Amino acid sequence: MTNAPGPLAIGLNLPTWPLRDRTYATWPEMRALAREAESMGVDTLWVPDHLQRELGGERIGFWECWTIVTALAEATTTVGIGPYVACTGFRNPALLAKMAVTLDEVSGGRLTLGLGSGVPQRDQSWRAFGYDPRRPVARYAESVEVVVRMLRDAPLTFDGELVRTEDAEVIPWGGRPGGPPVWVAGQGERTAQVAARWGDAINVNIPLAGAADMERLTTIARDACRAVGRDPAKLELTGWGRLVLDAQGNALERDGCLSGDPAAVGRTIRGFADAGLRHLTVHVGDPDDPSKLPALTHQMLERFGRVLEAIRAA
Repeated sequence: MTNAPGPLAIGLNLPTWPLRDRTYATWPEMRALAREAESMGVDTLWVPDHLQRELGGERIGFWECWTIVTALAEATTTVGIGPYVACTGFRNPALLAKMAVTLDEVSGGRLTLGLGSGVPQRDQSWRAFGYDPRRPVARYAESVEVVVRMLRDAPLTFDGELVRTEDAEVIPWGGRPGGPPVWVAGQGERTAQVAARWGDAINVNIPLAGAADMERLTTIARDACRAVGRDPAKLELTGWGRLVLDAQGNALERDGCLSGDPAAVGRTIRGFADAGLRHLTVHVGDPDDPSKLPALTHQMLERFGRVLEAIRAA
């Protein structure tokens, strides 16, 4: 975790949840968005890993994460791809490691494996699809260890309380020799320490809107590294933010969102990079859409292009 200025990558989420009119983007529409974002110079494209949720009394669904990410690997050629983030409660972790290596092969080494614990209390996916909601953080700790060791130190026999493997190995091996980078989500003390112990990067679940948010992110990462005995300089920092853009590409003032004209947003994000952030995933919202999950559209992507230019210039 370095505080030195450095390059900052910018990512976007594909719209696998409902659009403003409550319809769902089709794969051809998502593919067109992905190719447009790639041509604009967006660094990474992500897919969330939810199945079914209740938001404001409304039940919504999501296109399945790994299916879309795999299709995305074939639809694009240069942009980074990955799940943001793969819930370790939804898949056997040894199988997940094998899936990641296979997709790294399919994508030509463009996968980043984002991992998260999920929150059963807030995500109906667990109950609806029959996943065990008990002890999600303990399961997360064991699952992340298994995934990382399968990628770095297989064959693996692991006898945990909730996860077990016996002489498991990823065969055949594809993609990069060392496997895809693993970004581990963490915000609370326990999950942040899982990230500090096993992750190539920590992905802190705090919406970044200003310097105070970035300081909080940095503190969480630094404290977690201290707790597990890791050099903070060896753990990269990643995060996310929200933008609600008007027709001119200005980011409107909303609670927990970046705001200002494109140049001002660029300066704020440059400050994140100066503080050590190496990747920012952005949710781009429409001012006329009150949804808590703003879904990317061609119109919003066009508006975001002005912000992206300002970020690069900053």
